Amino acid sequence: MSIFLEKGSQTAMEEDRMIVQKPLSELIAEELRQRIWNKQVQFGERLLETELAEMFDVSRSTIREALKILEQEQLVISKARKGTYVTEFTDEDLAEIIELRTLMEAHAFQDALPELGREHFAKLSEILDEMKTAAGKGKWGDLFDLDMKLHGYIVNQSGNSRIIRIYESIQVQIRAYLVHLDQYYSSPHSFYAEHRELVDALKTKDPQKVNRSVRDHISYVEEKLLQTKQKQ
Repeated sequence: MSIFLEKGSQTAMEEDRMIVQKPLSELIAEELRQRIWNKQVQFGERLLETELAEMFDVSRSTIREALKILEQEQLVISKARKGTYVTEFTDEDLAEIIELRTLMEAHAFQDALPELGREHFAKLSEILDEMKTAAGKGKWGDLFDLDMKLHGYIVNQSGNSRIIRIYESIQVQIRAYLVHLDQYYSSPHSFYAEHRELVDALKTKDPQKVNRSVRDHISYVEEKLLQTKQKQ
């Protein structure tokens, strides 16, 4: 059975509404990205140009452009004479992503502290409310998207343009490894509660407490992920 929706499916593209906003190749890349993040397409799975072209009713050249976008994000890999596959992140890949994320966010969150005012905390509260709703419905995919939204929002308040650009460049990879984390939380509510505690730490405006909270938040579950993978 094909992993892709049939032509004309509303969830596949909603082309009539979206085509004016982005090139078709970007829309297809976005759809495939979401399918990987939602586990509809598995890590290591082969992506066939002919199947994708038929599914989306576009040329193979458009599909190649879409796959090139995902390849630049390191979400897929092209193997000579073998085809294109969804990237399987190694233990080393995950360790590097965790280390980089920890270093960048710990620094950016502390830089953001003097800039965070009432309106910023109001926005963070809105995101937390969305997370609480998603947790109540058990929607892990939405929770992981909101995780990226919350962390990215704080990083953007740091004022460090280089950190912001680098962080944006690795967000796709960060979101990809979040896919694995649902099995390490006792419930969606515990995932939400951890983010609420992170925002509470920010409200104290204590740099040391924020630094400790960020590092604990990022490292704990991710380290469990690596330890589990190493035992497999």
